[in-house]
Amino acid sequence: MMKKIDLLFRLISKFALLNLLWIGFSILGLGVIGFFPATVAMFSISRKWVRGEEDITVFSGFWSEYKRMFVKSNIFGWIVALIGFLLYINYQVIISLGTETPFIVVLSYIFVVLMYIMFVVTLVPVAVHFEGGTLAILKKTFQFMVGRVHIALLFILLIWASVYMSLAFPTAILFFSGSVLSYMVMWFFTNSLKRIETKQVKVKASFS
Repeated sequence: MMKKIDLLFRLISKFALLNLLWIGFSILGLGVIGFFPATVAMFSISRKWVRGEEDITVFSGFWSEYKRMFVKSNIFGWIVALIGFLLYINYQVIISLGTETPFIVVLSYIFVVLMYIMFVVTLVPVAVHFEGGTLAILKKTFQFMVGRVHIALLFILLIWASVYMSLAFPTAILFFSGSVLSYMVMWFFTNSLKRIETKQVKVKASFS
């Protein structure tokens, strides 16, 4: 019984520490250049936990990933942010036109925004899991998003639920909002890849 309680407290402390590191290093980079590498580092640690690498030191592992991905994550992050800003400008234009906006334009805009959100929530786990240059990561992100639409939609739902719970319980923002979310996303992402690999093995076996 005591071992289970000890294990539970260790687990809680690990998630709390990871979340505090995420917030702290985001602030350390003034948010502007700290948020993206801190988020990638958090997802990287969560990926290791999902894969069973429980013995890693949270702080040193986080700091190592933060430094390694600092430039790359900011490049990706600001490109995505710029696209989001352009979509926001388009939204303001549509609102200003009011009923004069053709329905097909509104429908197309909603579709583009949905695709954008799905791409953004898929980009982080893909960038953390796979190695490669910018074009390779973008290609893998698009392939996963299209091939596993239901998983991308699940990521959106998880993020919405995390934001809702954080607003309902503000202390969760400080200790668990990001770390628990990143773990859940990486768990579903990793297991989805395992299912794909299993199917590919079965297909190859059927042709051999």
